[in-house]
This record gives sequence, C-alpha cells and structure tokens, in this order.
Amino acid sequence: MKPSKRPTPTLVRPIRTPSRAAGLVLLSLFALLLGGIQLSVGWNGPTEFWIPAAFTLEFWAWSSTGLLAWWRRPSNGTGALLLFGAVAMFLAGIGNLGLPVLTEVSTISATLILAVTVHLLHAFPSGQLRGRLSVTTVIAGYVVCLILQVPNYLLPPAEARVLLAAQASAGLAVFLVTAALLVDRLRSADPKNLRVLLPLYLYGILAVLIIPFASNVLPLFGADSVAVGAVQLVAMAGIPLAFLVGVLAGGFARTAEADALSTWLSLPGSTRSAVAQALAGALGDDSLRVVYWSEERETFIDSRGAPAESPTAQSPRVRHDVHVESRLAGAIEYDSRMIADPGSVERAGRVLAVALDRERLTAALVASNEALGLSRMRLVEAADRERSRIARDLHDGLQVQFVLLALEAQQIANADTTPFVTARAATALRTRIDQAAAELRHLVHAVLPAALIERGLFAAAEDLVDRLDIPARLEGDIDDRELDQQTAQTAYLVVAEALTNAVKHSGASVVIVSLNSEDEYLTVVIEDDGRGGASVDAGTGLKGLRDRVEAFGGTFVVSSELDKGTRLRVELPCAS
Repeated sequence: MKPSKRPTPTLVRPIRTPSRAAGLVLLSLFALLLGGIQLSVGWNGPTEFWIPAAFTLEFWAWSSTGLLAWWRRPSNGTGALLLFGAVAMFLAGIGNLGLPVLTEVSTISATLILAVTVHLLHAFPSGQLRGRLSVTTVIAGYVVCLILQVPNYLLPPAEARVLLAAQASAGLAVFLVTAALLVDRLRSADPKNLRVLLPLYLYGILAVLIIPFASNVLPLFGADSVAVGAVQLVAMAGIPLAFLVGVLAGGFARTAEADALSTWLSLPGSTRSAVAQALAGALGDDSLRVVYWSEERETFIDSRGAPAESPTAQSPRVRHDVHVESRLAGAIEYDSRMIADPGSVERAGRVLAVALDRERLTAALVASNEALGLSRMRLVEAADRERSRIARDLHDGLQVQFVLLALEAQQIANADTTPFVTARAATALRTRIDQAAAELRHLVHAVLPAALIERGLFAAAEDLVDRLDIPARLEGDIDDRELDQQTAQTAYLVVAEALTNAVKHSGASVVIVSLNSEDEYLTVVIEDDGRGGASVDAGTGLKGLRDRVEAFGGTFVVSSELDKGTRLRVELPCAS
C-alpha cells in the first residue's frame, strides 16, 4: 500500500547566540577600572579614605554577583538588577571624591540604590515582578528615591526639610510593605525552594528594617550622618553577599544551556530533523547529521529507524557521542575538514542533548510503529488469504457435494422402482439439502461475496443495500480499478457490519451509504436515523473493523449521540 502523506518538514533556522563570555569579561574589566579610578581619586579626596574604599568594595560586590547571576541565568533579569544596583552604588559613592559635578550627580542618585534593592527583593528569583502589590511597591520605591529626592538638591535645607520628611515616611512605608511581602512569600514557599529563597529573603527583611531604623532612630541617640551612612552601607553590602550564599548553597543553578535549548524548542515548525538542521547551520557543516542510539539493537539508527553506518578510519567524517547524564543518547557525525575544533561540536551537543534524546525516542518510536504497522498488515492480509481459501473450499468442494447429493436424492425419488414412502423421504431429503446449500451459499457470500470479486466494491455494496429489510440508498462515485483487494474487502466489511447494526440494533427507518474516492483515499460513510448510542468498545464487530482499518493506515470515526442516529466515517488508502 502507498504510505500516507506526511507534511514537508519546515526548515528551522539555526540558533546563533552571541558569546556572553567575552561580554562578561569586558564588563568585569570595566567594573575593575571604575573601582580603581574611584580608589585612586579618593586616596587624595576630601573625605577619609575608608569611605570611598567602602563604596568601591560594595560596588565591586554588586558587580561581581550581577555578573555571576547573568552568567548562570542569561534570560533572568536578576543579573541585570544587580548590575544596575552596582551602577547606583557607584553613583552614590562618587560624591566623596570632591569634584563638584560628581557631587551633584551623587546627590541626585544618592537613594537610587534603595529603590533598586526593593526592586531586586520583589523580583527575585525569577527576575520579574509578580502581582499588583509588588509592581505598585517598586514603582513607589523609585518615586520616593528619584522624585522625592528633588528637593534635596534644588531647595535650601530649611525649605526642603518638610518634603524630605515626607520622603522618609514614604520610604519607610515602602520598606515595611516589602518586609511583609517577603515574610508572606517565605511562609507560602515550597520547601524545596527554600535554599534559593531563604538567604536573600531573610537578609532582605533584615536590611529593609535596618535602613529606615538607622536613618530615623540612630540620630535620636546622637549618631551623626557618617555613622548613619556607615550602618546603611553595611546593610546594603549584605544584599549581594546573601545572594552569593544562596548560589553557593545550590540555588540559582546555571541554565544558560537550557535557555538556548528552550529557545530552539520554541521555534515554529520543529521537526524530527530539526536538531541536525540547527547544528549544521550553527557549526557551518551542511553535511552534518545526527544519529540515535538504539538500546534494543545496540547500534545507531537514523531518524527513520534504519541502521546508520559508522564512518571508516580513513574517512574525514567523525562521530561525537552525546550523553544525557551517563546514558548514550546519540551522536553527531560531521566532516572534520569543515569543523576543525571538536570542542565546538561537544559544546553544541551538550546544549541540544535533551532535544537529541527526544528525537532518539521519536526515531525508535517511528521504527517500532512502522514495524507494528507492517506486522498488523501482514496479519490482515494473511487473514484475507485464509478467508479466500475457506470460501473457495466451501464453494468448490462442499457446495458441489451438496449439489451432487441433491441430484442423487432427486433421482431416487423419481425412480419407478422406488416405493412411495421412500420417494417421499428422498424428496424431503432433497429439500433439506437445498436448504443447507442455500445456507452454505449465504455463508460463502459473507466470507467472500462473489459480487465483490466479479463486479467490484460498488456493485457488492449495492447488492447489500438492495437486500436490506429497511429503506436504504447508495450514493457515490468510485473507480473499482483504483482499489486493491484489501481496501475493497475492508470497505465492504465496514458497510456490511454497519448495515447489520442499523437493522438489528438501531431501529433506523432509513440508511444512507456513501462511497467516494478522492486524493488517493476511499471515503466510506454510513448514516442512519436510529436511536444512536453505538460505541466501538461496546462489542467486537466495530472494534475489529477499527483495528483492521487502522492497520492499513486509515481512520475510523463513529458519531452516535442518543436519539440522533449513527454516523460512521472511514477513510482508507485507495491503492497499493
């Protein structure tokens, strides 16, 4: 039989991700340079050296943890927030260098680090804000730290005192809401995620309480602005350290390869050969192919399930095995003249290992399904051959014997020397032999109808419809020459079973049979207006037909709502 049509696979563009390593190295060098400049200028600055040194160390702490977070989870916004916090810390610290312009910039952004801290605590660990309360609180934090900071550098201290008090009160409200929300998140968190959340959330709760405490309570005990700032600086320094503790404890695991893989998997039109397409484009070798390890056969197979030949020792082609954990999933076969660096193949295989393993399972499943389909087809064809043999034996053997016995009984009844009683018994025997022969012909017709063999499917279906006990109509247009024997027999059995069910079980008053062939498929539809409620699983008749239809790659659909009749639709490939 012809294989069913399959959609043409859509080409998948290869993923080309820029090198993050070079960018992170450049950012690291830039952070070191900025910190070094701050230290060198602060050495001779107007303030004590420990102050710019403290700001520089804190700037480096925020920068390093931000780069670490960005490296481990590129698609997560946490790394960007930490780096933004490092910038805010740097801007707050340059006011201690004694340069007027830098002092103005520092005054404008002095409290920005507080807003970034609130943002970070609300967005951790996903990097995105969740819920209206978080969004509102973070927005309020930036308003407090940027908008309400304006009087501090535009108005004289006496006039700005009231507005700055409002800023302190609003900031305290933002911190208290943040602390309450973090407590609630810890209470409702899955215990498995606590190692990720606990370090930063616990310290975050402590920090957002210490910062307003230092600015509002410590001055009451005689602490000057330097002491208050030092306490707040220490509190802020613990934020990146708490994040680092969570990382070292096993939280915030690296997902760079998973991010690349998920990006590839989300591409539309992914097919069974998409991994090979992506790798070929990314590595620059159009001859690259992917093979999959079959544990049952203990050999590599291709996407169709056929054995894949191994490259010879003299061949320039090289095969690199890909493992998922400790299990062999498949291999990447490439031309060593096109790809000189085996490490690039190893890295690409590591990124797409899970996808390759998925394709391995798909290839194995395809091979298994094809083998199962072929096995089912062989069974059906064997059953059809046996059905034909039985029909021929009955027709050519037993039916001929019945005819001969009937003739012999009739001869005995017609003989002049036969007594009357014997003649009457012989006539009765002839009648019973004729009845048995008629039943045999009916059985042979059910096993293999002569009309189907001699005149085709449409004529055989017409014969079934004409002999039905209820009104029935046959519609359609088919060319019997396009149908092979198995397709015609299957369609005939479907029609016969459906009509039998309509008469015996549905209580239908009319049945319509439709036979049509189009696009290399034969469509059989039988509809009745009976009571409905038919089910494939309710008996063996429809279930056996469904198995037979599916064995030939066809479809079998029954629609049978109560009191709305029954509709059976079957599609079969037309020819072999």
